[in-house]
Amino acid sequence: MNSKNAGGIMISFALGGLIGAGMALLFAPRSGEKTRRKILTAIDDAKEGINDYAGRVKSRFV
Repeated sequence: MNSKNAGGIMISFALGGLIGAGMALLFAPRSGEKTRRKILTAIDDAKEGINDYAGRVKSRFV
């Protein structure tokens, strides 16, 4: 497996995890305000993780 395929697999895995987490949050028995706050926190965490991963990948090829 080359690094291009590995990166695609990791991104697919991360997106699947985010979708699953979002669905779990939407169906959890919480108030709307708490759910929205939790979703926004999860999105911020995901952005950080994706940016960190992209930086590591970029540094390997630059």
